[in-house]
Amino acid sequence: MSSSDWRGVSETIRVFDEASKAYDGWYGTPMGRYALHCELMGLRRMLPSRGVGVDVGGGTGIFAERLRDDERIIICLDPSPGMLRRAVERGLPSILCIAEHPPLRLRCLDFIYMVATLEFLQDPVKALRVLKTHLRNGGPLILLTINRDSPWGQLYLKLGGEGDPIFSRMHLYNYREILKLLREADLKPISAMGTLLEPPDRPGGEAILTEVDSEVGVILIKAGGS
Repeated sequence: MSSSDWRGVSETIRVFDEASKAYDGWYGTPMGRYALHCELMGLRRMLPSRGVGVDVGGGTGIFAERLRDDERIIICLDPSPGMLRRAVERGLPSILCIAEHPPLRLRCLDFIYMVATLEFLQDPVKALRVLKTHLRNGGPLILLTINRDSPWGQLYLKLGGEGDPIFSRMHLYNYREILKLLREADLKPISAMGTLLEPPDRPGGEAILTEVDSEVGVILIKAGGS
């Protein structure tokens, strides 16, 4: 990783450290509750029912806490000490690291998932290539990404353009671009779906999983090694 990339990573870590105390508060708003409900529904549909996996960019552990159970063990990986401290407080096993260099044995995981993490990676293809080496044969890598073409994506682009410290550091993708990243990382899509159908200015509708189109707020893709 170049010195400029490290500077970018360090700045992103700083931004999330500063946001860590208030981060989960957004999920208590109408917009946040709706997003969390929809995204958890999609992840539960795609994740294996058992095994050991990691939440890459797991942050405060708000997703891992709700997705883990006696048969599905989830470890949070995140480079922000402030965010990861919240995950530890939730009783989640946690590792401080960046996605491109996880301190894990090869072929030790049954699944990997990422929630709006791809958007912050300096080199997403490298990260995906590295992460897949830690999956056991047949283990899925699941991406949940914000759809740039959707009303949600357009809102985040607007906020980023206005200088929001988090959204200004995001690189949003559409479905076609995500598929291209997966191909470059030698990963094959297995299934895909969209959710978050209500626009952000009127959240709170029914949580629905549907086919991917330009209107879905988030895209979920399950992929495997080729």
